[in-house]
Formats: sequence, structure tokens, C-alpha cells
Amino acid sequence: MIGVWPLFTFLRDPPPHIRRLFGAVMLGLAMLVLPWMGAEPSLAPPGDGYTDKILHVLCFMGLGILGFWAYRSRRGRVLVVVLLLILGIGIELVQGMVPERQASVEDVVADVAGLVVAIILLRQWPLARDMLFDRIWKAGRQGD
Repeated sequence: MIGVWPLFTFLRDPPPHIRRLFGAVMLGLAMLVLPWMGAEPSLAPPGDGYTDKILHVLCFMGLGILGFWAYRSRRGRVLVVVLLLILGIGIELVQGMVPERQASVEDVVADVAGLVVAIILLRQWPLARDMLFDRIWKAGRQGD
């Protein structure tokens, strides 16, 4: 019986071309969908202004982590940051043109905060990865 070990190894560290392709597709989709969502008045977040800021931080943190996972070179990661900053500013420009929505500098600041959190998590990832994956690795290898 073939276990899940090869799948786990593939998911842990897929080949670079698959990782970059997946990252490019997902970031490309985000660059298409997020400005549309920003222009759609019915998709404005409910509640106070803090809900919107939290969503911006979480969204750009997730996009940053995805981009940094997909593109591991320094040049690739700088490109991810630049593209996500352009995306954040672009979303606000689109919202500024929609009568029912409003652009805000605070949203761009929240986007930058999300990217900063992603960078901090990226810097701490080796510690978390070693703590998590080494235990799984040892547990999985004991069954071989």
C-alpha cells in the first residue's frame, strides 16, 4: 500500500516550476478579482471601519505569504511586494471612482501592514517549520 508520505513530501516542497506557476495563477486571479470587489458597492464590508482594515491586513498578509512561498528569490519577493503595493493602491483608485465607495489612505496602510506581517512570518517560518515538520517527518518515517 502506498502511503500519504510522497504526497506530504510533494506538498511540503513542490518543484519550483509548479510552485511558481501556482503562485502566478493565484496572484493573477487576485489582481483581477480584488479591484472588481472594490468597485462593487454591495461587497463593501459591514460594520465599522475597523472591519475593513482587518480584512485588508488579512488579505494582503495571505497574498504576501502566497507570493513569498511561490517566489523564493530576493528579486521575486521584491517583485511580489511591488505588485501587491500596486494592487492595493489600484483598489483604492478604483474605489475612489465608484460613487457608493470611497478611497482611503488608511486602507493602503493596512495593506502595507499585512505585507509587513507576512514578511515577519516569513522570517520566523524556519523555526515554525522545523518545530512542525520535524515531528511529522520523524513520526512518518517510523512507520517505514
